[in-house]
Amino acid sequence: MNRLIILTTAILGLSFSTPVDIRPVEAFDFSAYNYCDTENNTWQGGEEITYTLYYQLNFIWIPAGEATFKVKDMGDRYFISVDGKTISAFEWFYKVNDRYESVIDKKTLLPMQFSRNIQEGKYVWWDKFTFDQQNRKVHASKGWPNKPEKPTKYYSADLSSCMHDLISIVYSVRNVDFNQYKSGEQFGVKVFVEEEYPLQVQVKEKNVEQKIRNLGHFKTHLIRPEMVEGHFFDEDTRMDIYMSADGNRLPLMIESPVSVGKVKAVLTDYKGLKYPLVEVD
Repeated sequence: MNRLIILTTAILGLSFSTPVDIRPVEAFDFSAYNYCDTENNTWQGGEEITYTLYYQLNFIWIPAGEATFKVKDMGDRYFISVDGKTISAFEWFYKVNDRYESVIDKKTLLPMQFSRNIQEGKYVWWDKFTFDQQNRKVHASKGWPNKPEKPTKYYSADLSSCMHDLISIVYSVRNVDFNQYKSGEQFGVKVFVEEEYPLQVQVKEKNVEQKIRNLGHFKTHLIRPEMVEGHFFDEDTRMDIYMSADGNRLPLMIESPVSVGKVKAVLTDYKGLKYPLVEVD
């Protein structure tokens, strides 16, 4: 079930876990991906997309959860929310009710604020990050509502330039021009979630036809984010993301193998897209 939870936050491009061996930011090439001035050509205010999260057991795909992403235009900024939850049939086993929010500067697509409210089984906590991009600082707090004896934690950290959060990075990645990459090439991404994570994303294949459950056939770009080995991922774990090869560059399906079977997220509902979603005839 933990991997289904991770798909909720990874659903548009990235995934994270506790690091074991992580390279410094200086070891990555970010030159082809302009973090500081990303022009938004792929999505807009009013976009709402929903994914069903599946777990494969004995070759049978079982729906286990749902994640909904909503974008609201706030004038000079965007407000983006993500709600992830288990479906009722799975709640007896492990109940999830998570809420993620990000306030993003419209000009740069960089985050101004990010927050999480997590309810996963008996594990309940929240945190909030306020980004000072100009001074390369982040101010954060974290609390545990079901543990009144545990005081709220406050801390600050230095950032490298133009830092993203879990939500802003995935909407920024949708604006990457994949035509500038050959199959097999990589680009760097970096995100702050309690600490800084620099990772690589491989453009595995481009313009490949892919069948999406209950939606049809689409031309897609297959990208493969680097996974950080830790609590949730083994050394050989991978995540494959099929993004529509149209103007939306919308993640249509995400797959990740586990020790037994697979987990995947499939787009099941959408509205407010900037462009029509183009299906292969």
